[in-house]
Amino acid sequence: MSTIITFVLFILSVLIVLLGAHFLLYVSVVHFFTITTATVKIYLAATLLFLCFSFLISVILLRWNENVFTHCFYIASVFWIGLLIYLVMATGLIWFIFGAKKLIGHSANMRTISVLFYGLAALVSFYGIWNAFHPHLKNIEVEIENLPPVWKNKIVVQLSDVHLGIIHGTNFLRRVVSLVNAIKPHMILITGDLFDGMAGDLTRFIEPLNNLQASRGVFYVTGNHEGYLGLKKPLSILRDTYISVLDMEVVDVDGLQIVGISFPEFDKEDNVKNVFESGGNYNPRKPSILLYHAPTNISTSNNSRGSQQFNTYWFPDIDMTFVKQKGIDLQLSGHTHQGQLFPFGYLTKMIYQGYDYGLHKDGRFNLYTTSGVGTWGPPMRIGSSSEIPVIKLK
Repeated sequence: MSTIITFVLFILSVLIVLLGAHFLLYVSVVHFFTITTATVKIYLAATLLFLCFSFLISVILLRWNENVFTHCFYIASVFWIGLLIYLVMATGLIWFIFGAKKLIGHSANMRTISVLFYGLAALVSFYGIWNAFHPHLKNIEVEIENLPPVWKNKIVVQLSDVHLGIIHGTNFLRRVVSLVNAIKPHMILITGDLFDGMAGDLTRFIEPLNNLQASRGVFYVTGNHEGYLGLKKPLSILRDTYISVLDMEVVDVDGLQIVGISFPEFDKEDNVKNVFESGGNYNPRKPSILLYHAPTNISTSNNSRGSQQFNTYWFPDIDMTFVKQKGIDLQLSGHTHQGQLFPFGYLTKMIYQGYDYGLHKDGRFNLYTTSGVGTWGPPMRIGSSSEIPVIKLK
């Protein structure tokens, strides 16, 4: 019950914020563009009210029936959410200038200033779309103790948060696959949210996923968004690919251990510690890479999906003592998107205490948190980049 209440309160909070943002935009446009005609005000208010609820409507329509119209409507609605963020920021700057001009007794053409700032907000948003669909390669070197000679200077590619679905389709995936294959990696490691939480025909991704090439295999662990879909759907798709799903298990690849910890599921018993027990395949004396979707402690998972989701987003446990004690050399994570949109990068940095992005080293333990390849919600990246980590093992 507490999970349901938390979810309802979250939805209500989001709707209140959206209503407030749209009302601010309405008042500001009417004021700065000197709109006095009642009919124009009514049309403006109706349009903004519709846009306020457009995302919720698009999700309901998608659940009801998937077609070209509902797909396009969903894409437009999530783009509007991203654009709204920068229109509100522009509105704040316009009101600041208006107040400053009032204080110094200087008159200004607020219509011109408004056009300038709202136009800039639109340009920034469209740049964000371009940036989101042009991932770049991120070269990293990681030192691992007792690395087998066969792995020295070999390349491992991490893919995370691709969010394949309605927005990031087969053309985007094929470009990503082309970039990855050009590197000729020894191994590819996918750290969750390969698929988005929205509906969509996932079978179309089987062929391009099967084109991923790595001489020592492709390994995958689940993220939170696969859970939104229901794990049966994405896992059934992956069974038709060459990708190996690691569900609380360890594989030895030429002396290098790959440890796959699935993202917590609702009402599923937490058996993380069992993966590292002496009776299992894990050997603490061997070099190891841990795959876990979020840059958090893997040993404090909660059996309630709602609690785990809420805590991971707002109160993550970033104490890595458990994996350090178990001898993990490198943990690969994603999830945070590095905020994805400015200024939310500052929020993720604060919540994850700096572990939201980049390479972090403590003794023999390394953690790399990627900003991810795809996007969630608005198909935009501003203040962060879509990246494919290319990790050279030393």
